[in-house]
Amino acid sequence: MSPFGPGAETAVGEHGFIEVTGARTHNLRDVSVRIPRGRLVAFTGVSGSGKTSLALDTIHAEAQQRYLEGLSPFVRQYISQRDRPKVDRITGLGATLAVDQRRVNGNPRSTVATITGIDGHLGLLYSRLPSLAEPGLVLSTAHFDQHSPEGACPRCHGAGGEWRAAVDLIITDPAKPLFAGASPWFAKWRSTEHHFVPALAEKRGVDLDVPWRDLPEQFRHEVLHGTGDEVIDASFTAENRTKTGSWSFSDSQPMIGALAEVERVVANAATPSAKQRYAPYLRKSPCERCGGTGFGDAARTVTLAGASYERLVDCDVREVREWVSRVDAELTGMAREVGEPLLAALVARLDLLDRLGVAHVQLSRSAASLSGGEVQRTRLAAQLSTELTGITFVLDEPGTGLHPADKAHLLRIVTGLRDAGNTVLLVEHDPELIAHADWVVDIGPGAGTEGGRLLASGPPAGIAATEGSVTGRYLRGGGARVHRTPRPVDAGTEWLVLHDVKVHNVVADAVRFPLGKLVCLTGVSGSGKSSLLRDALGGGVRAALAGEACEAVHRVENVERVDWVAVVDQDPIGRTPRSNPATYTKAFDLIRKLFADTDRARELGFTASSFSFNASGGRCEVCTGHGRKLVNMHFLPDIWVTCDACEGRRFTADVLTVTYRDMTVDDVLRLTVSEAVRRFDAPKRLAATLQALEQVGLGYLQLGQSATDLSGGEAQRLKLASAIQRGQAGPGRGLVVMDEPVSGLHPADIQRVVDAFEVLLAAGNTVVVAEHDLHLAAGADWLVDLGPGAGAQGGRVVAEGTPADVADGEGGTAAYLRRVRSGEPLLGG
Repeated sequence: MSPFGPGAETAVGEHGFIEVTGARTHNLRDVSVRIPRGRLVAFTGVSGSGKTSLALDTIHAEAQQRYLEGLSPFVRQYISQRDRPKVDRITGLGATLAVDQRRVNGNPRSTVATITGIDGHLGLLYSRLPSLAEPGLVLSTAHFDQHSPEGACPRCHGAGGEWRAAVDLIITDPAKPLFAGASPWFAKWRSTEHHFVPALAEKRGVDLDVPWRDLPEQFRHEVLHGTGDEVIDASFTAENRTKTGSWSFSDSQPMIGALAEVERVVANAATPSAKQRYAPYLRKSPCERCGGTGFGDAARTVTLAGASYERLVDCDVREVREWVSRVDAELTGMAREVGEPLLAALVARLDLLDRLGVAHVQLSRSAASLSGGEVQRTRLAAQLSTELTGITFVLDEPGTGLHPADKAHLLRIVTGLRDAGNTVLLVEHDPELIAHADWVVDIGPGAGTEGGRLLASGPPAGIAATEGSVTGRYLRGGGARVHRTPRPVDAGTEWLVLHDVKVHNVVADAVRFPLGKLVCLTGVSGSGKSSLLRDALGGGVRAALAGEACEAVHRVENVERVDWVAVVDQDPIGRTPRSNPATYTKAFDLIRKLFADTDRARELGFTASSFSFNASGGRCEVCTGHGRKLVNMHFLPDIWVTCDACEGRRFTADVLTVTYRDMTVDDVLRLTVSEAVRRFDAPKRLAATLQALEQVGLGYLQLGQSATDLSGGEAQRLKLASAIQRGQAGPGRGLVVMDEPVSGLHPADIQRVVDAFEVLLAAGNTVVVAEHDLHLAAGADWLVDLGPGAGAQGGRVVAEGTPADVADGEGGTAAYLRRVRSGEPLLGG
């Protein structure tokens, strides 16, 4: 008898079905399934099983193709059968809206306000309502956009000021001598200006072994601000890099001073990474006219309910919501007719952000400064603000990065969409959310070539009873999800201590991290975990090791116990199809050498560069090695289409005649990591790289899979694989920090990541993660719980200790941690 019970499909599908027949996109294996419309449907399976390929890359992609085909012949000429999702037939499909976590706007101007469209609503309110109250006032929305000519400050043109060298960032410890700890800038040779200082000291009769603060005031001023027109004679001799000889330097010129020299080398730095090296010595000097906001006169002076536009966008979501209520109370007459619809639309977006757990963020907060989960939920709020019905929403892991306290809000939002007459397709790993779906489509059983099959389709209870379903096992509940033997934190433990931490909303006199342990930062969304992890811990230790200053942390105690730092974040590994797992890990460099060493390659005169799709000589020049071409759609978003010349293979016909172990170079790029592990047992470095990728649960990824197709979690695990190799082979003890490392992972795959942590820990490294998954937190050695709330209500260490210690305490995390330890469901029911 079916585990779903008699009539289950009929009862759920009274609104009809989306029927998919013969889906073969990516790793899908001729999947045919009926999906009830008007219901909340969860697509599940282990990471890489094919659930995203079915929901997003087949169902949503087919809906988008049909929309494009209905526009004009101009659009249709770029759409070929090859670029369509590989599926025989889809019926019952209507309009779709998708929030795909793999595509995040990298524009530095992208903020919470721009992502959600709130900036447009505020611009309309500020340009329309004051004009009604003051007839002679003529405003447009452009007056409230600092990046437009009308809205930018006329002095700084919207930049808000300029970056200037700061004395306190150059001289960080005045109690020490200049060249012995007082200044990270003078701690190493950075420019020829450094060599004028000893000459100046000799000329002024100054002893440089004296603490900086005790040196004569005139000398200190000259070191920082220069000697004016006075020429200083300097000479210097040093060994060359190979220590086989020496070189001498001599010059006579006025000193310009450390402040001007920092700004000079920044201005002359040729690359963004070079400029970044000098960032610790710079502070943004605000524009005197606009006070550093970048806004013009209208945005600073025109007010509504007592607030100017530039002041309002610096408020968090909750504060803006309160402001909306004040504006509404003041509306009368024509202003009410104009303002009410705008306020209603604005409230809808603000309330969604609040319910999605991001009410603590400021509207002006840049997308780059948000955690992966915050970015995802901000984009989700933009899509869900629509009042359309009959739409199919495709949501890609919306529970990513959510604290259990916030998941209940998300559940109410998606069920509200369903109740409004929409179909919600939820690609999700979280058993707590899946259990509340109306219907579950389970794909598997494994990842990559071992997945892609329909295991079951039915109500959650039926999936739980399905033998062979990995998701079903977790839906049944019971038992710990993470298994590891804790490493004791005892009297023999060494500690890394951050003193005087101040970054975003995090303020702490001291935060302790036990070395050689797995440490987990917990707390509700917006409590300050990412700020403490990346800016204070990662940034502070990295700066301390380099002898540089860090604004987030005043001092790092016991930093000498750490030799290197790896900040493993969810930023993309690349933004074009050229970047992929093989190129990122340098595995492709080794593979190209293997091809270049074949007899056929020598016969044709090919070198390793001939097998690079990033270099001329062997790549297809029609698509310049992309395998795809970007087509400008003018009034629509640009689209990538398969190259007709090489049929997506990237290389010339001659290059594709060269084989290694019966594979062409494009065959190798189509291998999954797991397949490549079996094919390449040498050279040793290549085998180790591939094994590290498999170790972190990425065995299902193709070596040549475009970086633009990778989720934030997949990009992060690629970086983790690199950190594992460094931790095993590199000298000394490392600190590896990771922000939400198991986001986007099926519970069955979380254990693989935890096992990867153990590899790092066994080599003497320290692993610190910020994580909402309390199953992982319960298996850590030490917890640092931040809170108690989000934004201004958070940023404090409310508890620290072993998981058992924190669970016995007070607060939201403690309550949920007790549920995890006792095996209770986090969302109840």
